[in-house]
Amino acid sequence: MSKSKTNILTHGYHGKMGDQFVYRVRGRESIMAAKPETGNIVPTQAQIDQRKRFSGAANYAKVALQDPVLKLVYQAKATKLLTAYNAAMADFLKKPWIDQIDATAYTGQVGDKITVIAADNGKVSSLTLSIRDGAGVQLEGGNCVQDPLTTNWVYTATTTQVPVTGHKIVAIVRDLPGHVTEKELVL
Repeated sequence: MSKSKTNILTHGYHGKMGDQFVYRVRGRESIMAAKPETGNIVPTQAQIDQRKRFSGAANYAKVALQDPVLKLVYQAKATKLLTAYNAAMADFLKKPWIDQIDATAYTGQVGDKITVIAADNGKVSSLTLSIRDGAGVQLEGGNCVQDPLTTNWVYTATTTQVPVTGHKIVAIVRDLPGHVTEKELVL
């Protein structure tokens, strides 16, 4: 693959040149590469599904960059090699995750803290937590608050729940594109 930054003959060229190679433009570079082979290959269902996800990501990125608030979020993620558009696409393609629910400080008393470590490659838009009994009935719940020092999410208990053995703590995290991830911890 050859690259050119200032070649006046190829600067800005893109597309197929004959049946041998193609020009691509990445930033300010013109890149000459071998022509991709397509043939008459029928895509698999996994390939079709991935193309749909990628198309959804492209549509999300276009819309997100027209929203002034979201545009600032993705511009903050941009680097020399990653545009705000690519950051928005990546955010759409990857769901948020929950690494850990730490309930060691929770004894069932009002004011006890439950810490959740959750993240997203874009931005976590919200994290809610509920405490449920063994049958799944919600006893209490609400929004977690992000600790600015640790970036962990903290829920403060509002009711007394004694004993806590067998209770379930369910954390639900949402990101900007609207993806939801849930994790459960049984006490």
